[in-house]
Amino acid sequence: MLTAARRRLPVVLVSNATTRLEADIARLGIDGLVDHVVSSAKVGFAKPDPRIYHHAAARTGAAPRRCLFVDDDAGNVAAARSLGMTGLLFAGAGSLREALT
Repeated sequence: MLTAARRRLPVVLVSNATTRLEADIARLGIDGLVDHVVSSAKVGFAKPDPRIYHHAAARTGAAPRRCLFVDDDAGNVAAARSLGMTGLLFAGAGSLREALT
């Protein structure tokens, strides 16, 4: 799904993670599935802080209202929605596939 989505739009991974995030993604061989990685450990603020969502949107050059934010935490989704992003609480591949179409 991410490969297909990247043909049409940029994909950004936003994670409250350690400084090892990029290395872990590369080690798993999934670094080619996203265009940008925004790690809270590197930018200095974490979800649900509004700054991390703005930072992610800026990486794509898109206004927040043009972004789809997907997370498995309702609080993070609510924070994204409060900034005008479309927020999707991840409940499985079907709902994500539908949102991407």
